Amino acid sequence: MLDALTWLLAIEVLGLLALPLCFVLFSRLPDRGLTLAKPLALVLFSYLLWVTGLTHLAPNTRITLIVILLLAAVAGGFVFRAMADRIISFIKEEWRTLVVAEIIFLAFFFLWLGITSETPAISGTEKPMDFGFMNAVLQSRFFPPEDPWLSGHSISYYYFGHFMMAFLAKLTAVPSNVGYNLAISLVPALLAIASFGLIYNLVRLSGGGLRSALGFGLAAPAMIMLLGNLEGVLEFIHAQGLGGDGFWNWVGIKGLGSGPAGSGLLPDDYLWWWRGTRVIDTLVDGQSLDYTITEFPAFSFLLGDLHPHVMSLPFVVLGLSLGLNLFQYRSTIGPGWLLRNPLEAIAIALFVGSLAFINIWDLPLLAGIFAVLISVKNYGEGDGDLQRAVLNAAAALIPILALGVLMFLPFYLTFSGGALGILPLQDVSTRPILFFLAIGLFALLAISFVLLQLPGLGRPTRPDGVFAGLVLAIALMPLVVWGGIVLVLTWADEGVGAAIVDVGGRALWVLPGLAIVAVASISAGMRLRRGEETAAAFPLMLVAVAFYLLVGAELFYVNDTFGGAFRRMNTVFKVYYQSWLLLGLAGTYSLYFWRSRVTTHSLRGSEPRQPEPGAGHTHSQQKLVRTANWVWGFAVVLMVVGSAYYSVGAVLDRTGILNQNHTLADNTLDGLSFVQSQDPGEYAAILWLRDDAGFGRIVEAVGDDYSDYGRISASTGFPTLLGWKGHELQWRGTSLPFQGREEDVERIYESSDPAEVKLLLEQYQVRYVYLGRRERSDYGGANLAGFGNLLRTAFEQDGVIIYELLN
Repeated sequence: MLDALTWLLAIEVLGLLALPLCFVLFSRLPDRGLTLAKPLALVLFSYLLWVTGLTHLAPNTRITLIVILLLAAVAGGFVFRAMADRIISFIKEEWRTLVVAEIIFLAFFFLWLGITSETPAISGTEKPMDFGFMNAVLQSRFFPPEDPWLSGHSISYYYFGHFMMAFLAKLTAVPSNVGYNLAISLVPALLAIASFGLIYNLVRLSGGGLRSALGFGLAAPAMIMLLGNLEGVLEFIHAQGLGGDGFWNWVGIKGLGSGPAGSGLLPDDYLWWWRGTRVIDTLVDGQSLDYTITEFPAFSFLLGDLHPHVMSLPFVVLGLSLGLNLFQYRSTIGPGWLLRNPLEAIAIALFVGSLAFINIWDLPLLAGIFAVLISVKNYGEGDGDLQRAVLNAAAALIPILALGVLMFLPFYLTFSGGALGILPLQDVSTRPILFFLAIGLFALLAISFVLLQLPGLGRPTRPDGVFAGLVLAIALMPLVVWGGIVLVLTWADEGVGAAIVDVGGRALWVLPGLAIVAVASISAGMRLRRGEETAAAFPLMLVAVAFYLLVGAELFYVNDTFGGAFRRMNTVFKVYYQSWLLLGLAGTYSLYFWRSRVTTHSLRGSEPRQPEPGAGHTHSQQKLVRTANWVWGFAVVLMVVGSAYYSVGAVLDRTGILNQNHTLADNTLDGLSFVQSQDPGEYAAILWLRDDAGFGRIVEAVGDDYSDYGRISASTGFPTLLGWKGHELQWRGTSLPFQGREEDVERIYESSDPAEVKLLLEQYQVRYVYLGRRERSDYGGANLAGFGNLLRTAFEQDGVIIYELLN
């Protein structure tokens, strides 16, 4: 518990240090960006450490971190002194908001701290990889850090999220096996306070009162993080033994079929909640033709992977908030804006540019959102000259994005990646029922918002028509490009009839989504042109971008190292994850928008009026509207309850809280406690290497991915010759960097020739040879004891030996 409090104190201090900068940077937002201080501080201070380590200005030590923070405190002190009256006045006026925001942050931190303490093991899925990156940063004296699973090479992945968590671990001196689980608890807390702030600001900018802003702000993290998808409803039906073979075959989700009822309200299947993240598929005779991942935050945080797509969430909201702040600028945005607002431009470049280093999929997302925001704003704020609006947007955004890339150029120089291009999707597509199960609640809220705001737009003008034409052209462009390619390919292989059927059928499926894109975008532009409820234009554009992404996943996929039935697995995974966040934010705002409309109509309906011609018709319309509101509200509540069933059930199943043998005495934040109970010698060896031994490269057994192979390097940050081969292939796109290494490891453990072993150890600059149960099982390793003139026993306990190469 002391480690958790130390960690919490550290992030609070970082947030306080960044508070003056937030006050200046987010000057157009009602909360002045104070709800973003913590994620902003993590990026800013971690970036400064990364730069000093890259340039060898200072080593990666706690002293360096403290110096960075002291300098930040001095700079913040100057800012505070210059703006003390305004900052103090603001805090006095908005203290309720700040208190509620902090309560939300603490509530989510301790909620996930409790859940994580029930399932702390850093084992399985991607946890060892994430743990390895975090430890590699901690062990590095300078940067870039060495790949823990491929010695001699720097990490070829986006690891800045791991870097930020390592920053906190080093600052607090919390051991990494505890720090990993504290990081898992911190990320949802950061997302909670950031998403609260974004919706709070949108409601206040829309004219909503404090209570409404706080209430709907609180709904944002609850919607985004505490709800699962609607697959949970099917789990409930399945657990009750309902549904016949025909129904479950139609649903088409692996593992769900007819059978006897379970023992209670929750499914009895092992890891049943995993199925909710594998919804979209095409099954033929039980075999996948379109295996995809449809993960969402509630699952991610419960699973406990400290993976880039998870860690990036609060920082994406930080980027969106920068966009909202920019959106409130009271003029067009172009080259002049850059000269008048250099600090804001640099901040956008830094914080949006950092997203590529955290999760590279999010940089094009935010770049696209900023392009849409600025272009639509320039059109709305300007004189209707669409060409000028787009050119000014490009003139402002291109230098910012270029600076963002330049600021993280060393990362790009060491990043390989496995993407091979973008290809058109054929043969498979998402069935509507599976789309509904995966993201139906947020899609309903978003579509309802787009339709509900239409009556207030008024009649379009001539400039609106030109703008609408451009929007339609952009919206239809992916379908036109895809259709042209597939038409030619299918015509050549199967004939003109098949080509028309394929293209026509897919067009009918995606056109409604593209219609939402067009209507939302046009509505945003028209609102800005009229100056009416302009804040609503921001969530409208989030809806447009989200549906554009979802439609895009039905037409194209990123060609990576996966193929066959897994070809669009990553594309659907990342696109649906991003869309969940965007639609979750927009959907929360739609609840406010709907409530404000219902309240307004109710007040109007209560005003006494003189009877007018057609009054009966008007009364019938009002009654119809009230009925529609009740039906819509009931449907939303029903879907929320169905989504919450998944989350509650998954937490209970994952943690085992309801098990008779459950006890809080077993709770821990030590992610390696399972190693301590299963293999005490290995646990002791890990701690010795990490905390006491001099840094150096190691040799350990090479085995399969997603296993306990590579554990020593991942748990210590000491690079090994070769860890998880499949991951290295994904990261680098080729096996050339590690060809022959697996065979060399085998020779080190099995060769009886000390000269050969010495040559190999010196070739790879190995300092330590680890001999544990995996090494003995795979290679034997008895030869090492006979190399007294080459190796010395540096550590030995409970059957584990670590040999050190003699100089």
